[in-house]
Amino acid sequence: MRNPLQFDLAITIKRNQSDVFLFLRDKDKYKQKKGSPVLVLEKITEGAVEVGTKYREVVQMLPFYKGEIISVITRYDQPQHLEEDFSGAGMKGHLAYHLIKEANSTKLIQQESIEFIFPLNLLNPGIRKVLHRKLVERLEEIKLDLERQN
Repeated sequence: MRNPLQFDLAITIKRNQSDVFLFLRDKDKYKQKKGSPVLVLEKITEGAVEVGTKYREVVQMLPFYKGEIISVITRYDQPQHLEEDFSGAGMKGHLAYHLIKEANSTKLIQQESIEFIFPLNLLNPGIRKVLHRKLVERLEEIKLDLERQN
């Protein structure tokens, strides 16, 4: 990636490491919240999740534009690490989750790099703040969803 936007975030979730890992791994099994830009999220590879498993997302990018994103699992070390590369809808990137077992919780570290492809790369200067806020909101949603299940 030439000049990707880099994000390094963390949140502590009051659930065990395996529960958090399975929630992230099985992202296609959870219903999207009302108003979510994710319209479709499906696993398109048959069988158990492993390195090479692919997911397809359809995302509402703009009022009249939907984009498709394909992600591929690139690292699968249950329950400590889950990583994927993604591309589509004018971007490509890498997402890494690191899960650290704590006393009665799990520290979830999310590292993500995103590169926008022309013409969306023209948005890079202004979009960093917006993306950071959206990623933080998503981690908080994951925390709430998991802690509600407790």
